[in-house]
Amino acid sequence: MESTLARLPMTPGYFRLILRGYGDTPERRAAILEGTGVTEAMAADGAADISLFQQVRQIGNMVALFGDGWALDHPDLWNPASHGPLGVAGVTAPNVAGLIDVLQRFSFVRAPFYQMTVAKGPAWLQMDYALTVSIDERLWRPMMEIALIGVQRILATVLTAPTRGAVFHFACPEPGHADQARAVLGDQVVYGAPVNSVRVPAAWLEVASPFADPALHAAAVAELQAALKRVSEPVGLRGRVERLLRTLPAGRLTAEETARLMGVSRRTLVRKLAETGVGYRELLDAELRTRAMRMLRDSSLSQARIAEMLGYADPTSFSRSCRRWFGAERPR
Repeated sequence: MESTLARLPMTPGYFRLILRGYGDTPERRAAILEGTGVTEAMAADGAADISLFQQVRQIGNMVALFGDGWALDHPDLWNPASHGPLGVAGVTAPNVAGLIDVLQRFSFVRAPFYQMTVAKGPAWLQMDYALTVSIDERLWRPMMEIALIGVQRILATVLTAPTRGAVFHFACPEPGHADQARAVLGDQVVYGAPVNSVRVPAAWLEVASPFADPALHAAAVAELQAALKRVSEPVGLRGRVERLLRTLPAGRLTAEETARLMGVSRRTLVRKLAETGVGYRELLDAELRTRAMRMLRDSSLSQARIAEMLGYADPTSFSRSCRRWFGAERPR
């Protein structure tokens, strides 16, 4: 399962939101990050990449810390803004039908653990959520609760009214926190369903969005299309390692740390990189060289400070690397 989850890139937005919303003490933040391989610096970096494996590990930490109903404690976290370009494209669509089309086409970009399909009857439309990976129910249930709360919130935004008439189905036995789920989603929450789904009245489909904006909608959809291509055609392990090294704000990662972030063993990391004709040390060295060249051209940074930022034990070791890379301590 870990290798499957590691191959799916995951937006860091939800990871960051959960850490910020629930990590109100240093101890809790550390516990939420435990075992994920994500550092505080990476969580703060908007350009950092994580995998679905790392997101699922965080969800497991949340269940251990706060119990099964934790995702329902702060439902306002899952408002349209938390879904990035998906939320923007949804609320700026012409109507509810356009919103649902956006969700069907692009939800996988933000949440690659499910695929959404749509079925329609004379009086209703149903959005089904099929899991794409094998995850324990205790982990996928809070993830699905977040997904369905997100749908409810974005529908309420476009309808400018409560979502009475929507029915939320969960494909699991009724949990102990079912009353909490109904308090958030409404009375029409059904457990033991054949599939996770949301059913809405067909009459809603033609309701115009008060936030419809063709230009903003087109821009958000274009961003989603680019992201979908990246998720649907993930790069190989070497590309993911190179991207991870590029996004580190400072310091460096060992091969063991990188393997953990990729959700693979160190042996697998070494073997897969060797198949592409490169070793981990070569990739790290190439990235350090690129970053060093950029920093050395900044006259405000001392040699000692650059050495520290690049993770060298002392300036002398960094100077030796510079002579190897550039033939001098500072490139011109």
